Amino acid sequence: MTRASLAGAFCAGLLCIGAGTSHATTVTQYGTDVSFTYDDASLFGTGTVVGNSIFFTPTNFKVESLDGVGLDTLSDTLNLTVMSTTSGFAMDMFALAEQGDYRLKGAPGASVDATAYFSVTSQTTNCGSFSCSDTGLYSAGALADTGGALALWNLGGGIDLANTSGWDSDSKVTITLQNNLLADTVNMGDIAFIQKKQGGIGIMINPIPVPAAVWLFGSGLAGLLGVARRKRHA
Repeated sequence: MTRASLAGAFCAGLLCIGAGTSHATTVTQYGTDVSFTYDDASLFGTGTVVGNSIFFTPTNFKVESLDGVGLDTLSDTLNLTVMSTTSGFAMDMFALAEQGDYRLKGAPGASVDATAYFSVTSQTTNCGSFSCSDTGLYSAGALADTGGALALWNLGGGIDLANTSGWDSDSKVTITLQNNLLADTVNMGDIAFIQKKQGGIGIMINPIPVPAAVWLFGSGLAGLLGVARRKRHA
């Protein structure tokens, strides 16, 4: 699998969101053929399930640096247990797609970035002495100076279990998604702001040919973002 380069260090400014929080709730949601179980205490909140995909729309996942105040970072992690609920259904491919907004003025001294660590680990199958596992590191890339205007960023990638020898497919896995935001300014007048406010985060289980599955995943993400935008402007 081709891995995108990871811009910025992971775990910078790591927040232990939900640690010791009495309001944390374990949530289980059901798709067409799978269930998703996770703790909703993180910044991701509660997901929306469409088919065999789950989408999240964080409302307060953002960082900002203005006028040379330096680096502002935010990181949060979502852990999901995904289990087949339909007899004979086997998961074989997982996809990640994220979107958000940013403002940037003063580049290259000023900068913003969004990155993601995405991993899938088997709860049923060993590859050698350890549970089968695969990971991907993804970045929104070199985001251009917008002169302070609002612009869109996105990132995405995928994990195919066939790329791990001895795995191919599974009926129960743990998915870890760590998201990281960075904003940095060095001079007066600089603007660096980035958010996942209207971005959807989706995890796709792919039981059908890849082109059709990707189209369905994209349609679900686009529909969810449309709802989020309408709520934002209401």
